[in-house]
Amino acid sequence: MADIEERNDSIDISASPAIGSGGGEEQHMPTTTPSSSPPPTMSSSTGNLSSPRHSSSSGRRSNGLVSKGMLTDDQIDLVLQDLAAGEQATLLGAGLGKQTWSRYLVENYLRHYGWYNPNRDDPDAPSLSKGWAYFEFFTLPRRFAGGRGFGNKAIRAPPGEAKNTSLYNWFMTPQESLSDWGIGMVMYFSSLSAVFVIFILAGTLNVANILYYSSDEYDPGPDGSGGRGKLDLVNMLQFSAVCTAREWVVCSEGCDENVDKWNSFFTKSYYGTAAAANEEEEVVLINRTTCHPMQLRQGMIDYGTLMLLIVCMSLYMWYLKRREVRFDEDNTSAADYSVVVHNPPPDAVDPDEWRDFFDRYSEKSVTLCTVALNNESLLKKLVQRRRDIKSLNRRLPVASELDFEDERGVDAIVEGAKRQRLAEENEKNCLSKLFGRVFVPAFRRLGLSSPPEDVLWKRIKDATEEIRKLQRQEYKAAAVYVTFETEEGQRTALAALSASQLSVITNTALDIDPSSLFRGKVLRVEEASEPNAVRWLDLYYGRLSIYLRLLATFGITCGLVVLSAYILQLSRLRVNTILFAVILSTFNSIVPMIVRILVSYEKHYGEGSLQASLYLKITFFRWVNTAIITRIITPFLATLGEEKIDLINTINSLMISEMITSPLLRYLDFMTILNRHYFAPRAKTEEEMFACFKGGWYNLAERFTDFTKVLLLCTFYSTFYPLIYFFGAGVILAQYWMDKFLLLRSWQRCPYFGPEAAKFSRTYFNTAAILLGAISSGYAIASSPFTYLCSCGDNNKECNMPGTEYNNVQLLDSTVTTIETSAEPFYFCNQQVLDIGFPPVPDKQGSNKWMTDGQETVSRIYGWTCVVLLALYVVGVLGQGIIRAVLSLVKGVYKPAGCNQ
Repeated sequence: MADIEERNDSIDISASPAIGSGGGEEQHMPTTTPSSSPPPTMSSSTGNLSSPRHSSSSGRRSNGLVSKGMLTDDQIDLVLQDLAAGEQATLLGAGLGKQTWSRYLVENYLRHYGWYNPNRDDPDAPSLSKGWAYFEFFTLPRRFAGGRGFGNKAIRAPPGEAKNTSLYNWFMTPQESLSDWGIGMVMYFSSLSAVFVIFILAGTLNVANILYYSSDEYDPGPDGSGGRGKLDLVNMLQFSAVCTAREWVVCSEGCDENVDKWNSFFTKSYYGTAAAANEEEEVVLINRTTCHPMQLRQGMIDYGTLMLLIVCMSLYMWYLKRREVRFDEDNTSAADYSVVVHNPPPDAVDPDEWRDFFDRYSEKSVTLCTVALNNESLLKKLVQRRRDIKSLNRRLPVASELDFEDERGVDAIVEGAKRQRLAEENEKNCLSKLFGRVFVPAFRRLGLSSPPEDVLWKRIKDATEEIRKLQRQEYKAAAVYVTFETEEGQRTALAALSASQLSVITNTALDIDPSSLFRGKVLRVEEASEPNAVRWLDLYYGRLSIYLRLLATFGITCGLVVLSAYILQLSRLRVNTILFAVILSTFNSIVPMIVRILVSYEKHYGEGSLQASLYLKITFFRWVNTAIITRIITPFLATLGEEKIDLINTINSLMISEMITSPLLRYLDFMTILNRHYFAPRAKTEEEMFACFKGGWYNLAERFTDFTKVLLLCTFYSTFYPLIYFFGAGVILAQYWMDKFLLLRSWQRCPYFGPEAAKFSRTYFNTAAILLGAISSGYAIASSPFTYLCSCGDNNKECNMPGTEYNNVQLLDSTVTTIETSAEPFYFCNQQVLDIGFPPVPDKQGSNKWMTDGQETVSRIYGWTCVVLLALYVVGVLGQGIIRAVLSLVKGVYKPAGCNQ
């Protein structure tokens, strides 16, 4: 079931026991709609003001989930009994994908062992076979066997449908069939497929650079005898710009004044001082890399890759946009026929009045009109009461039957259960008592454990009284949902009622016909979300309140980014890289959880808006934390180093982790496995056992975040490591198949995912990844060879060269050694173009030249390309949103997409 704290799911609300004299009939909230024509309706019952909203229809029959497979508890029980008794898990069934391997192993082997299934000999214990049947027939998605819809799309069966259905084949199911999870899900897997192909093309184009970096021409090795083969073959660093060829040189000027550039544990062994032959002056010795800086041929291949990425990503975004429209047209739903009014007059709670108003915009009458009320407090109390009732039932003996109309009877049952619990606790050993008195209360404060039965019962009684009071209150209209008979009716209404922001704010018909006013009020009308993606509890909040919350949560997210960067910098530069890696992984795991908590305090009219907000914050954090901060806080001189603490080696480890560790961790979901294989066999009631089989949690925004993080890592570091495109393709491939497998075989049902997160990703973050990759490559080329040294001979500079052999050289790491240097003197020059400014062009060298002629050519091309791309991004991407926002102030900006259905 969906999380009822965030969405008022119809099952949870309507299944709450009736309370008070005004209870009347069950109050259903719209949950889903079939894709058929005539358009589906959002069905609900007319009730008192405690109902989530008033509704009115024009006599047409409802097509909600109730008529499409939404079963009662008794019906679910009968279905599961038949399934558990009639369908046995077999090796063939698991091998062919008709059943899960977990169910096969449990039913044929594990359930017979007492260590796994302590309830095996208890006839009153819930059936574990029934639990696994619930998992496969109610939690996991199923399709009708052999049935194919439009475009070779599998037809999804409703929950509990056993006749002629089978589990989705995770390997053979086409992307088109994933539209039942929402257009956003199809866009996610389509994005993975497209970027996989793009990365393969980019990697193929870079084969020449990969071979060049692996050759002795680029790096002859420490002793000049060929050193690339000595690098770790598993990590593939011999195909990167890592340089093992080094030599000691004399720095005749400037290095002593900039000793802090070498004074980190990364590079302390590269800086030494010794006495000159006359022993009157101190000579500074520097260990520098001698690999060739970026050459013209390699630079132009890298630039060609950038152009390929721009062209392919442009085609990819155009293709996804067209695909999105096509899927929207092929999968008709309530949202294609519905509009929402966000600012109705507070007392306009009569759905018949709204239906009469909107009938003028369609040749056929309005199918359904739904008025949502501002009864957030009532709904929250109902949800809280139902949750407490479930927790109380789990804490009471199995045979207990509660009649909440008989408070004295429930008091007696609860008191008896309390005495039994206290007696059992007194018989426990000292360690168990200590755990119960110290840790259990802490778990309860964190919401990880439910309170005792007497506390739960008191909360239920208090909530009941509050609900009775809330039911007697009058509620105002928060939003109005109108569903038309045809899509043409919806579009006609949107076109006629699309008003400027100024018109809505001032309530003046500046750009719409006065006949479009409702009771003299300019309405804010938009396309509606899917019914099960509407956040009903948030509809009454105004836009100013929503934007202020968004601003506050984004500010806190920025604070977390700054804190993370500061701690990572301290750990990487002053402690060691092991601590850095641990802290980085910890932040990447914990901060998204903190962000989810922050976003839960935001208010959104639809689930798509919440997903976009979550995606923005988590992506911003992970981009900065993983890719950008690592580059910034790594010392300049450690860019091409061969040690595991150096930059390229660190990025290589991140990519291997993304390709292997991350998918495995998603598959080995600890809490999900613990629920199914530990808590389920020990459950006391069927309800408790079914809760253990509800599936793993997932979030589409986080899946897009992982995808764009890999995209940024590849574009950001491709100049140093062209093989990273093949690594990136491997990561994307692993992410595609693991997520598809988990979606069809493990994850729980979630709301319908609209295209908001997908649009936000490809519009802003995919393009930003290309831009940041281009800028990173430009600075990498301009800063090569990353030594902070310029040749005295190349710059016609007179430099002192005391000699080439030095004894008792004191290194910064306190080592004393003997060194023989090159005969060519050098002096300090700041090659870190990032310190000098933007764009990264050869002019930034000033009088200190370190670039080769070919390097200057590539750097100039790259530098001015970065300027053009930045301008295009600001004007074409950010500017498009700004222009649309400005235009919306003075005119309506609604434009239909696709054709009428």
